[in-house]
Amino acid sequence: MRDKKKGAAGGWLCTGILFLMTFLMVKVEMGKGHEVLLYSDFATHSSWAVGEFTDPLYDKFYAYPVWHLMVRLANWLLPIGREYAGALVTACCIGLGTLILYHFLDKELNGSLSCKKICLLTMGIMVLTALYMPWFNREVYLGQSSPTIWHNPTNMAVKPLALLLFLWFLRLYMNKQKIKGLEFAGFSGLLLLSCFVKPSFAQGFLPAVVLFLLIELVRTKGGSFFFSLKMVASFVPSGIYFLTQFFSMFGAEAERSMGISPFTVMRFDTDHPLISILQAVAFPLFVVGITGWKKLFGDREFLFSLVFYVVSLLEFIVLIEITEPESGNFEWALQLAMFAFFAMAAVRFYQKEDKKLWMNYAGNGLLLYHVASGIYYYIYLLISPLQC
Repeated sequence: MRDKKKGAAGGWLCTGILFLMTFLMVKVEMGKGHEVLLYSDFATHSSWAVGEFTDPLYDKFYAYPVWHLMVRLANWLLPIGREYAGALVTACCIGLGTLILYHFLDKELNGSLSCKKICLLTMGIMVLTALYMPWFNREVYLGQSSPTIWHNPTNMAVKPLALLLFLWFLRLYMNKQKIKGLEFAGFSGLLLLSCFVKPSFAQGFLPAVVLFLLIELVRTKGGSFFFSLKMVASFVPSGIYFLTQFFSMFGAEAERSMGISPFTVMRFDTDHPLISILQAVAFPLFVVGITGWKKLFGDREFLFSLVFYVVSLLEFIVLIEITEPESGNFEWALQLAMFAFFAMAAVRFYQKEDKKLWMNYAGNGLLLYHVASGIYYYIYLLISPLQC
């Protein structure tokens, strides 16, 4: 076992680096403003955060106000202005997500990787994106999606909660005979909070959990019934609030509407949607392939990460916002699911002891390609007038 102080230092180092990277990027994104972009996420969200709450232009933000209220508080407490307040709050969120990821990787890979490698892996997962292949798709992010985005404050804010809830659910399931009701209550409260930050996580997570629990009921021949019942009860508060948010956006009296139109949203940004899907998750799919379906089905944690990803991907592929089809608002859940999928795939890849030499080269090569694409994307956004 490695020195605990050394491990803790590694976690804080990763957190500090991602904090600074995020702070810089958000400040740059803020500077792009309304004039350059048709719709600037940071400029618009932060304008509501420090402006008048009664402005009808920002009605939809009332349903998920946590990031905005934190920015308003930071702007009130510190004499730093709207842009720096938005950058500070977002950097804290991504820093927290980095710390959670580091401790998860350190716990799972303590005997497989050195502290230095876990630090590099943590930072790599926090910046990686789809494999950049300009001969297929000119843009790094558009069309392929990504587990790493730099342009939407609320999705960046909910990212640490998404990872924590994903890991918490796995802990609850894997220790279902020992877990007491109080822990279910804590899980339920945090899930409800995530809806107040951004409902996109619940959009993909709730149906994924339902599907996974149905699979488990069949596999265990009803043995997981009481756990499923407790989990359903823990979903009631967030489920009710999520439906309230949904109908406020897409209800009969709302100006927005949704429909079903497979691949339409993806085709706005890519001519090769199936290739784009492979570009986005090449490394996790490779790990699924070398694991094999039999072992994968026996690995409940890795299987759930795949179910979460597939459910969120199908939502992105199938659903469309008819009144604003190019917005891609059903993509947010996919990005969070991909983040969890990459994290779990990385753990299983480096835990696998019976890898052949070609598997090592191929897996490390794919992961490095994802990370290099993410670094390129980060630098590109710093020097480009484009938002994403």
